[in-house]
Amino acid sequence: MRSFTYYKEWLRGTWRDPAQHFQKRKARTCPCCGYRGLFVSAKRRSVREFRCPNCASRPRDRQIALMLDVLDLDLGALRIMHFAPEWWLFKRLRSNPRYVGGDILKRPNANAIVDITDIRFPDKSFDLIVCNHVLEHVPDDMRALKECARVLDANGLAIFTIPVPDNRLESWDPPEGMPKDQVEEICGWDHKRIYGLDVVNRFMAAGFEVGVAWFTAEQEESHRFFKEPVFLLAHDAKELDRWSNSAVFTLARKREDLLNTH
Repeated sequence: MRSFTYYKEWLRGTWRDPAQHFQKRKARTCPCCGYRGLFVSAKRRSVREFRCPNCASRPRDRQIALMLDVLDLDLGALRIMHFAPEWWLFKRLRSNPRYVGGDILKRPNANAIVDITDIRFPDKSFDLIVCNHVLEHVPDDMRALKECARVLDANGLAIFTIPVPDNRLESWDPPEGMPKDQVEEICGWDHKRIYGLDVVNRFMAAGFEVGVAWFTAEQEESHRFFKEPVFLLAHDAKELDRWSNSAVFTLARKREDLLNTH
């Protein structure tokens, strides 16, 4: 029996883009919920097959879900900090008593109020940090990264995703004093900057070793997400080396390697 979410997403998608029903589409697989079938277009007509109708996942949700599947971590045994939790992952992890789903505001899909630039937890409190498309909304991203480095255990792993338009090389920060509406016109709603692949420098400056995951074109097509990197951060390079032989993605710790892998 189909869920309420399924019918809601199809009705909403039909209202936003009725033409999608007359276009040739492929069956996709959602790694968040296991659904296989047609996806639904988003409110912007340029973004086709954006949502999974079964769980309402977006491309960035499906990308992080596939990353977690590839890493094959024992999520029930880890101390986890999850910023701005996605519903599907929050529901999956909240039974873990050492899971913190933190948001700066009180929300039904969070169990704690947490400011990423002022994390009120002791040093080395977490084995895993998940931060999916959050950093671009944070005014002081370096402070946020240093806080994440502080609370990540010496043998821990942090998974970060950020939008990197067209896998551009250089980041862009607005000049001081630029009006908010102008910044958002350039960067997107509530975005504080545009990131490039040189964001690896910011990760390193915060004290992290940096790895990058690139999924294959076949995976992007099958699960319908965009060609963007997933950044794996750790204090110990050995934590990254554990994944370096995977056939699913490649890792690099040097900036030059990172820029040459996309």
